[in-house]
Amino acid sequence: MKLATLALALGLASPAFATTAFTVDFEKTWDYGQTVDTTYSALGVSFSNVIGLSNGDGLGALPGGDYYAGAPSPLGVAYAQLDGVTNTAAYMNVAGGVEGQLNFFFSNPTGAAVEIKAYSGLNGTGSLLGSVTLGANGSDYTSWSATSLSFSGTALSFDLTATAGGVALDNISAVPEPSSLALMLGGATVLLARRRRR
Repeated sequence: MKLATLALALGLASPAFATTAFTVDFEKTWDYGQTVDTTYSALGVSFSNVIGLSNGDGLGALPGGDYYAGAPSPLGVAYAQLDGVTNTAAYMNVAGGVEGQLNFFFSNPTGAAVEIKAYSGLNGTGSLLGSVTLGANGSDYTSWSATSLSFSGTALSFDLTATAGGVALDNISAVPEPSSLALMLGGATVLLARRRRR
């Protein structure tokens, strides 16, 4: 009974906060060139002009085709794919918003530094809230680095356009800020106390 009440309390408290915890790990067998689009819509996350690629998809020059052997979840990863004509920008949209920080892994063997940007509106609209630069971190896609994009406010979208030159992404995640968690737990405690008085 107490667990059910706590679960209800957390459920009631959570809509007041921007960040819903999620992890997009791209961990599936993607058909070559398959777009990610709304594959993760159950998490409130969608993509435009982003494709999923998998180990064993024919790209693997390493033994066993483990092209992404060093990725945190190595079955699948994601790339922005642009044609420069109709597909000129790539975005990740988060319906519930991300507050303060987005975490992810990247592999950048391109030799060029690229930037991911956070925006207050969908598809790179609204105010620019912050950005992170991804430097080169290896000579192939077996080298991966964890990083975070920290910003002020709530981001509804992340501009991935600059990564289209060959930067791979994996395990994109967001968690509520500690203050939000404390407020949610505080709300749960109040509801539990009210329940006990009855």
